[in-house]
Amino acid sequence: MATLSIRLDNKTKDDFAKFCDTVGMSVSTLFSVFAKTVVREQKIPFEISAKNDAADDDGFYSEANQRYLEKMVALDREGKLHYVTKTMEELEAMAR
Repeated sequence: MATLSIRLDNKTKDDFAKFCDTVGMSVSTLFSVFAKTVVREQKIPFEISAKNDAADDDGFYSEANQRYLEKMVALDREGKLHYVTKTMEELEAMAR
């Protein structure tokens, strides 16, 4: 198992850790899931854009993100999205 070190400002690090805790994952597990998704799909699993159409800074409400979310909702309604369910033990094992 390799170690990866990244730099984040304290607020982002703390907010990210709180989010991870909220969804029941460690920071390490979530980054592992992200990395495996990038490798499997050979792309970043979300759009990155310099343009922000919303008043807030996070880009969540950008036009591009809203189109993407609408597309995902439509695919879900059509039964075309497949979900993978993992226990905490399985996610932690993946992170190791």
